[in-house]
Amino acid sequence: MKPVALRRVLLAGIVAGYLILGALFAISTPAWQAPDEPAHYNYVRHLVATGRFPILQPGDYPHAYLEELKRLGFPPEMSIDPIRYEFHQPPLYYVLASPVYVLGEGALLPIRLFSVILGVGILLSAYAIARLLLPGQPEIALAATALVAFLPQHLATVSQVGNDVLAELLVALVLLVLVIWSEIPVRGMQPAAQARTTDLWTKIPDRGLQIGLGLLLGLVLITKTTAYIVLPVALGAVLWRWLSKIPDRGTKIPDRGAPPARASSHRIVRDLAAIGLPAILIALPWYARNIAVYGWPDVLGLLRHDAVVVGQLRTEEFLAQNGAAEYLERLSEFTFKSFWGVFGWLGVFMDSRAYFLVALLSGVAAGGLVLRIADRGLRIGDSIADQSTIRNRKSAIVLLTISALLTLLTYAWYNTQFVQHQGRYLFTALIPIALAFALGWEAALWPRAGRILAAVLIGFAVALAAWGVLSHTGLPKWPIMITVVLAAGLFLASWLPRKLQPVLFATPYALLVLLDLYALFKAIGPQLAR
Repeated sequence: MKPVALRRVLLAGIVAGYLILGALFAISTPAWQAPDEPAHYNYVRHLVATGRFPILQPGDYPHAYLEELKRLGFPPEMSIDPIRYEFHQPPLYYVLASPVYVLGEGALLPIRLFSVILGVGILLSAYAIARLLLPGQPEIALAATALVAFLPQHLATVSQVGNDVLAELLVALVLLVLVIWSEIPVRGMQPAAQARTTDLWTKIPDRGLQIGLGLLLGLVLITKTTAYIVLPVALGAVLWRWLSKIPDRGTKIPDRGAPPARASSHRIVRDLAAIGLPAILIALPWYARNIAVYGWPDVLGLLRHDAVVVGQLRTEEFLAQNGAAEYLERLSEFTFKSFWGVFGWLGVFMDSRAYFLVALLSGVAAGGLVLRIADRGLRIGDSIADQSTIRNRKSAIVLLTISALLTLLTYAWYNTQFVQHQGRYLFTALIPIALAFALGWEAALWPRAGRILAAVLIGFAVALAAWGVLSHTGLPKWPIMITVVLAAGLFLASWLPRKLQPVLFATPYALLVLLDLYALFKAIGPQLAR
């Protein structure tokens, strides 16, 4: 099979596997056993029943009643009607889900499956971004897409009723547009490299990209505030183009010796109008409505939300009761575990060995990424790409990195107010994380890097054994065994024929599929069954 055809088959297989597993998560997770799902569902129901957007009111977060519902497993005789604390959310997801609600006569499963289908766009965006950044390494694009597709917690999140999946999709599309925008012919580029760079993406005119970006940003504004991290990223991309004196597409690139032209005031106004006007026109009616309902300056309804959710554990209360050390321990441990998979209302855990395995794999990938940067760089571009092409792709990677950092800062800021150590809040950075994991894991399979990381893992196994002996708790047999097996695999990989490298490279992603099945049939099903 030709490489292009093989890539298409593999991508189709990833998408098909995602749809199957997403549907299984949607079917197997009992009704309302997903964070905030009753409140999101009630938003859709209110919109269909009244034809008006809901207003968040005091009493819409009955804390004690909700805790009782969770404790009893949401029995049918206890209504979810009072659970309405998401009524302040921007409206786009709920408007899109309303026809599904009507066609499904209010059934929960069709709306869950609608969310799963939206997730396909996230996968395709991840693949497109990776292919643009690393055109000579299609395996990285497939690997990053597979991590997005098969991460257990991500499957659980996109298979429930809620606006997270649409926010993720719009963030992915904004990042894709920004990466496309950065893939431009640059002054002084060699003819061969320019021919390679000038493909379908680079033929899209700047004005079309700017208007498309403005439309996407407007949709972000009426979807979810956690997606707002793309606003400063987009602004940064625009400023970078002006300060770098990069010409618009379609304009004649000056000769190599000509001085670069500054962005004219006319161009600045034109760019801002092309991007800003669509976004403002989309979002302004919603913001005006919020001011009319909640009063100034509560444009987003967040002040009303904070006043309504009485009883939700706040960070200052936790710190006063338990101290900073316990808070930081919970923050790190619970964030990590819930990023990979803690289900239901964050009470259904996988086996501790599963978390240990993914922690080791994450550590190996992080180590591989460090060695890659230190030893060979990110290898951005291909053999015929010159430094100008490489510089552009690095600027796109900087944008992705900034978006991930902003997600992390937003997560940290939110947790200064409420104890919300939920890894799903980091999923707006999932595509950059998946790219970093794929690049790091590939580098870990390089012979020298693999031997270095294998030695580190053996040292870690010895440390685990010493800790078990010195603390008199006994040898942690499973952690030691998993660590030694992974170290042996990395060491042996450095001696295996290159034709076996694709199999080794695919191993973590195959393990994720097995972990999904384990989560479905050994965690979610047994632990959430009434």
